[in-house]
Amino acid sequence: MDREVQQAPRAVPRFGSFNPHGLRTPTPQTAESGGARKRPHSIHHREGSERRHRHPRKRRSPSSTAGNGTESPFALKQPLVEWDQTPQNFTIDVKGDPRNLEYGSSYGVPSYFPLGSRVALGSKTGSWSSAHHPAPAEQGKISISKRVITDLRRQKVLRVNATSTPTQDDDVADFVPLRTLKKREREQEDRKEQNSSHRDLDDRFYTLINSGPGPGSAPNTDDEHSTAGSTSDDDGTRIPMLDERLRQKRATLSSQVERVPGDWQSWLALVEVQDEMDGVINVAGQVNHNTIAERRSNAEVVLSILEKALVGVIDPEGRERLYLGMMSKASLIWETTRLSAKWQPILKEHPSSYRIWKKYLDFHQSISSRFSVEEVRKHHIDCLSMLQGVRQGADLDSRRRSGLYFVQVYILLRLTLLLKEGDYTELAVAIWQALLEFEFNKPHPFRRTTQQRPFNSRQEELLSVFETFWESEVPRIGEPNAKGWLNYHDDEDEQALLTAAVQPSTRPDSPALRTWGEAERKVGSCSRTPSRAIDSSSEDPYRVVFFSDIKPALIESSTSADQRTVLAAFLCFCHLPPYTNDLTYHTRAWYNDQFMRNELLYKNPEDDPPDLSSTDPFAFPLAEHPISPDTLFSAPGKWFSAFGPWDGDHRPIPREFILATLKALVNQGIGEDDLAEYLLAFELQVSPTTVLKSARNLLKQRPSSLRLYNAYALIQDRLGNGEMAITVLDTAIQMSAKLDHVTRRDVVLLWRSRTLYHLALGQTTVALEQLLKFGQDDRPADGADHKNVPKVNSATARLRLENVLSAGRDQSLSLSLPTHALHYSELLVLLSYLVSCSLQAALSSFVSNLHHLTTTPTPHNPITEALFRQFVARILYTHVTILKHPYSPRTIRSFLAESITAFPTNTIFLSLYAWNESRFRIDDRLRGIMRDVVFASHHRNHDQGEFPSDDIIPHTFAMYTDLHRGLALGSNPNAIRGTFERALRSDGGGGVAHNAGLWKRYFLYELHSSGGDLKRAKEVFYKAIGACPWVKELYMLAFEHLGDGDGGGMSETELRGVYDLMAEREVRIRVSL
Repeated sequence: MDREVQQAPRAVPRFGSFNPHGLRTPTPQTAESGGARKRPHSIHHREGSERRHRHPRKRRSPSSTAGNGTESPFALKQPLVEWDQTPQNFTIDVKGDPRNLEYGSSYGVPSYFPLGSRVALGSKTGSWSSAHHPAPAEQGKISISKRVITDLRRQKVLRVNATSTPTQDDDVADFVPLRTLKKREREQEDRKEQNSSHRDLDDRFYTLINSGPGPGSAPNTDDEHSTAGSTSDDDGTRIPMLDERLRQKRATLSSQVERVPGDWQSWLALVEVQDEMDGVINVAGQVNHNTIAERRSNAEVVLSILEKALVGVIDPEGRERLYLGMMSKASLIWETTRLSAKWQPILKEHPSSYRIWKKYLDFHQSISSRFSVEEVRKHHIDCLSMLQGVRQGADLDSRRRSGLYFVQVYILLRLTLLLKEGDYTELAVAIWQALLEFEFNKPHPFRRTTQQRPFNSRQEELLSVFETFWESEVPRIGEPNAKGWLNYHDDEDEQALLTAAVQPSTRPDSPALRTWGEAERKVGSCSRTPSRAIDSSSEDPYRVVFFSDIKPALIESSTSADQRTVLAAFLCFCHLPPYTNDLTYHTRAWYNDQFMRNELLYKNPEDDPPDLSSTDPFAFPLAEHPISPDTLFSAPGKWFSAFGPWDGDHRPIPREFILATLKALVNQGIGEDDLAEYLLAFELQVSPTTVLKSARNLLKQRPSSLRLYNAYALIQDRLGNGEMAITVLDTAIQMSAKLDHVTRRDVVLLWRSRTLYHLALGQTTVALEQLLKFGQDDRPADGADHKNVPKVNSATARLRLENVLSAGRDQSLSLSLPTHALHYSELLVLLSYLVSCSLQAALSSFVSNLHHLTTTPTPHNPITEALFRQFVARILYTHVTILKHPYSPRTIRSFLAESITAFPTNTIFLSLYAWNESRFRIDDRLRGIMRDVVFASHHRNHDQGEFPSDDIIPHTFAMYTDLHRGLALGSNPNAIRGTFERALRSDGGGGVAHNAGLWKRYFLYELHSSGGDLKRAKEVFYKAIGACPWVKELYMLAFEHLGDGDGGGMSETELRGVYDLMAEREVRIRVSL
């Protein structure tokens, strides 16, 4: 360019002087003209866009000559367009795109090379823009490809592709691609468009049995989509797109950790920023679906940060959190041997850390390449022995010793669950029998007389005495005629052996291969508790459990809180809800653990409702919420049950054993009224014909327990004796006047039940009349004194009751009695609702009382708030279904959405939200709240110290709703498979790949959907036994459902291979082939 051109002033670009209808379209040379067809010299000479658009598979090129002259390859074929006016197709954005904070801005794109080889933004290959330098006379003008102008004239998004037909996905895509697809990638895209993304499992998922779970572990990273927050150049290389916010935050945190190396919170924040920069998480805290290579690259960077942090951090809690993050990232790039070696010093440094031990047990149990049930059992025993040695240290305080005991109980729980799922049920049950006898049925000389005592006192003598009791083979806790270790005497051995339960042997002859599953199932159902050595008919050595087998499980508690931990662990082993809400955070976390929450293994999917439009929102197979009298004694189809949809006959632990064990503990005075109330609720569930007798016996033992009177009344109501229930409540209310002031506090629970009884029948006026009597001690509860009965429409009576309830609430809060304060608050909400039958009035009272409950000087208890919200949710459900009063769906939706935000894994709120939205199919809000609230909170669970969390409830609920959504709400086989694959991914992206219950549901879905696909089901089966190699129930699926080799199932050779694999992994085999 000469000097004159360089000094010429640049004109302001003006775009819009052209008229699209006035463009000169050169006529291509036809065959009749006799001109030879030539290949264009440059991409600017390709014309006939409309012809190619109509026939995208035909590659036609017009001649590059006009007449007898040959044009220069650099000559402009398009008119020069002036930028003098702005057309309607373009607007000026002066604010910028707020999505740049989430997806990255264009600052990350280097300015010295063109992005996408001059492809028009938003189009595929085949659309270009000119990038040549204009001549002096052309300054202020721009050359635009004709196909772009043609598309603008049609006012349609450009979707021109010279090599492939535009698909429907291109027209509805909600993103703009920033890179072109090379030939290989285009071929891959074509294959993906022709086949479902879940068909080619051989290419995308790992299906070999012995190398671990496969979902999400796609080895071919080129098939993954681009991650938000990054782009790629022409070679496909990822280019991070950093915005100013991330740069500033990283610089600030880097300076902070340099100044204060011990600030572990800043180190963890720096790791989070690094994850966001690498695209592992977005600004909302959700985990992106990155490729394996990207996750490994990020893990290497984060590991270097965490290793540097551990040098300067001294705080134990900080080092624990850093170790958790380090091992989570290391699992992506380190080998198993290196990981095992690294875990050992971490465990020694933090022996009482529940989170460290949980992470370690998860790692050790998920190694499928060399898995063996016996080896894992020995490993758990070694861990118990190591912790037992630490507990015997003389320099430990009671708090740390209790922490170690909690970890021991957790390891024991994990061990027994593994044994039970591997079909060593007799050993698992025997371990819990031994621990419960050892902890709660000690003879009087060995019982503690103080709250704390030296740990090593009489330990050897205690074990020796217990060995004598165990080897005598007298009936143990949970068995018929059991008296317990407390009442054991040596001279009763012979008589006890005569009454011990002897289980008959049903061992059949060696069956054929295809009938082996049926024979194995039959034998297993007949032996679920330990047998005795005197039973000569027992040929299976695993049915008899000796003292040496259970000795490592005999760990002794130090405090009463430790005993609550043992009871909670036993109920979790039986897949039952906790008996009390007074549990630690980590104990409640057991019910969200993917390794421990496997009830779906024993539930029949055919019992589920056909779709979410069902009027029963209570059918979700898992229950996760705080217990209350409403959920313990609820009637089927009326409200949520703490025990969920009960199917005890299909569970490996007999319900008779559980019931007998709970009765023995309650008779010993264990658990106080909490366990006694729980026992009655459980017996009502499994044996309603005997529960009334049990309730009367308990009332004889504890005649002043108002909670048991309330439970007795609720049982009568559940069994259809409503009048008897009211009589019991009125009698207990009158009796409460004679009790001491401490015991009398529970009278508010009786008034609560009495009011809810009438509300459930739709008798709002009667309910208000009864509630207005509260607090008048001199008035009979049955209302016999008609002269002084308060009127329903009396403002004075309502004001008096409101003052009484408010005073009771405030007094309970001052005495640190959150449960009683909650009941008073619930009655205040009931009063507001019954006066006007308005949801707005009830919700306003709820907000006011919740403020009082959460702003008191005492620490806020989230369980109290959850119970309060559950109570209000019941009022909303009653208002809609029973009273059928007018209401606004938006009011219910807002309350439930707020409750889900506060408690994302509460199945009551999730189920009611799904039920409410299924009745108003305007749009699919359920998926939105699952994505934006439940899973976002699920991945941001920083209290766990893990990246990310592995809660089972969100994934199970997402699976359940997709299975029962129906076609009207967008459910289809591919969407359901996608939900299963996201839940069962194992690449560190937040999946629950080791939950056997979800794997079984996935298998059964493929087996029965669309007439059944045995090929898909077999592929899911192999991945399932790779992810959960200890679960016998998964192996049995092959023999019970895949035995048809001709229809795509397994041949006899394959079935024999599955049988041999079970033997290799030492999964229990009762019937030999």
